[in-house]
Amino acid sequence: MRGVGNYASFFSKAPPIGPKYNGTIEAMRIVIDPKRPPPAVLDFVAGHLRATFPHYSWVGIYLLDGETLRLGAWKGEQVTEHVAIPIGQGICGLAARTRQTVLVPDVSKDPRYLACFPNTKSEIVVPIQTDGRVFGEIDIDSDALDAFTPQDRQFLEVVAGDLAFYLKAKG
Repeated sequence: MRGVGNYASFFSKAPPIGPKYNGTIEAMRIVIDPKRPPPAVLDFVAGHLRATFPHYSWVGIYLLDGETLRLGAWKGEQVTEHVAIPIGQGICGLAARTRQTVLVPDVSKDPRYLACFPNTKSEIVVPIQTDGRVFGEIDIDSDALDAFTPQDRQFLEVVAGDLAFYLKAKG
């Protein structure tokens, strides 16, 4: 990618989701750059998501390692005890196995939910994937019931796509 200039121009055009969402995508695309190491990029993305969206109580980015999701970065009050999750276990494992975003409006009503924090009321998990390959996922908890809107989902799927493009470029 040497001599390319602004790497952000290589991402797909973000759909118009809303000013706050699209502004956040633009800000993150400056940092999601293959010249930067994954720990720095993942830490920035997790922190920026949590700081920008107050209803995101905890943000984790898991990376796929064989058949296990491993916590690569997180922002929240405390780390989860679930730093390694087998594919297929819990909401995170389900999203990685099915390669589909999983939205749980009320975690108390979903038997697949792996309890992390007593205050968590809802969760969204978005696979980080491209070209049929799952690299990991974005896992977000909220202390509010039914906290995630269709715009949150669309926005997080764009962010996950950008991270997939980055991780693929990193090899």
